[in-house]
Amino acid sequence: MRIRHSLKAFVPFILMLAAGRSVQAQYGPPGPQQPMPQGAYPGGQMPYPSQSPYQNLFDQTYVSDGLWFNNSNNGFGPFNSPRKWTFGVDYTHTRTRKLGGLVGAEGVQTYLQQNSSGGPSVVTGMDYYNYFNAASGSTIPQLDNDGMRLTSGFTNADGSGMLINAQFSGAATATFDARAIALSHRMDTLTALNMQASGGHTSGAVFNAGGTNDYDITQNQILPPGVVFDSTDVDDYGIYGTTFDVLDRTVLNLYGIPILSGDPSPPTNGLNGSTVPYDLQFILQHQLNTYGGSIDWAFAPTIDRGNLVVRPIFGGRYYRVDETFAFHGESTLLAYGTGNGTSPDNAKIFPVGDGRISGTGGGTNATILPDTPGEGGTVDFNALTGTNSTHLIVKSFINSHVTSSLAGPEFGFQYELGDTKGVRFTGSTRLAAMFNEEKIHLSGDNIGNFMGVQVTPDPVTGNDLETQMFDTNTTQGPSQNAFTDQDSTVHLSPLFEQGLNVQLPIFGAVPVLKDIQLLEEANLNLGWNWLWVGQIADPNESILYQSSPLLNVFPEIQTERGNLFQNTLSVGVNWNY
Repeated sequence: MRIRHSLKAFVPFILMLAAGRSVQAQYGPPGPQQPMPQGAYPGGQMPYPSQSPYQNLFDQTYVSDGLWFNNSNNGFGPFNSPRKWTFGVDYTHTRTRKLGGLVGAEGVQTYLQQNSSGGPSVVTGMDYYNYFNAASGSTIPQLDNDGMRLTSGFTNADGSGMLINAQFSGAATATFDARAIALSHRMDTLTALNMQASGGHTSGAVFNAGGTNDYDITQNQILPPGVVFDSTDVDDYGIYGTTFDVLDRTVLNLYGIPILSGDPSPPTNGLNGSTVPYDLQFILQHQLNTYGGSIDWAFAPTIDRGNLVVRPIFGGRYYRVDETFAFHGESTLLAYGTGNGTSPDNAKIFPVGDGRISGTGGGTNATILPDTPGEGGTVDFNALTGTNSTHLIVKSFINSHVTSSLAGPEFGFQYELGDTKGVRFTGSTRLAAMFNEEKIHLSGDNIGNFMGVQVTPDPVTGNDLETQMFDTNTTQGPSQNAFTDQDSTVHLSPLFEQGLNVQLPIFGAVPVLKDIQLLEEANLNLGWNWLWVGQIADPNESILYQSSPLLNVFPEIQTERGNLFQNTLSVGVNWNY
């Protein structure tokens, strides 16, 4: 058979486009090349392989399991790129650890304790009931953040390369609303009134409330600034009933905040402070957003066994955490109880059972939720005296914001399992020592014992209460009880991150998607990432809950650090080219 001369000329060109070679032999490694005498070649050129226009772009000889291997790449051909690049875009869903600690000071007497010192002043059985108890930061629901992650990098022919990633987790807020939760277990007022008017059966006629409700009436008609409180219960609000009827349904047994008095001369009983009750609103919030990135150099693999590759990595990372704890509370400056004369003058007394006032005053609770035998008396509301306030609703808030900016070196391992053209598992384990620039800003208003404490009446003024707060009215702006504090430190925070990903080449098998040119070389990427950062300030536990504004004592920062955990799931698209 004859071979055409044109075909013989084409064969070397085909060989030149070869993707590379990997050979295996039982012989020893190539011996050292003997240098040629100076001048043996024109122009002082050295012989192959020291210098040659025909040598490979990459050539590596190594031994594994007693056998010698050679990897080479001449740099020619469509599959002979000296670097393999990767790029990915992922949607992330991150779950962050809950806040810890008590919302308030430790070791402060409960609301029950401070109102039981005078004998049988509180309803029997209240010891086992949530009587304006303190709340924990963990009552705030789990915080979830949505965000995005970008990854990129390249791998050289020897397995080394660059790893780049950046992530952003958008701001999200988790809220614990004590009033909303309490009302969700109760029949709404209009339905209750409808049933009351129809003898316990719902009628087809819908009550026209005129766009208002119990809460609005309490805020804007019963307890607004400048209005004398209707202590005789003579004012009428139509279908809602009288003043006491509306208050009976509106004020709730929510939560309290234990506050240290900050008094340099604490009482002899050793209980320095009191729990402040909130009966209109008690809202806790946890807000967080994070962003950052890292650049790492991946060294040549320490383990390279076909489809398993393990490479050490080293680089730097930046990470920023913006975290906020917020509290908003509202409380009436009203004392109320059974009206039998045994209650403290500044106490809010609820019967056990349902946590709501139930009397014989004709309110919804009295009709739909009758009195419990033995609780006795009618509902009795009284405005507090001696509180230095011109407004019978106290609005309080706390805002504690922590910014942690972390930067430092990291090291670890990056591993790959599988074929770049098939199902592929990748992951990394990283440790870092981060310099943490921490800034805390605290602000708030009307945090303190606005209810006062019962004392022997003053012989001159006749006041039965004493308080260590200024006027709590905030209708014209912040009160004199407002406070602010800030702190800044730099310290070390350890960081650990574990990530796993699986890349699935499924777009080519999905109708419509397989016809999209952008997805021709793309894989579906599913990932999981767990991050732990130590020595991160807790925005709630870093508050020293103390207050006596008249003594110039306000809540302040007392840094308390803990661990930040983030658990992230991701889904996205990854390209390898």
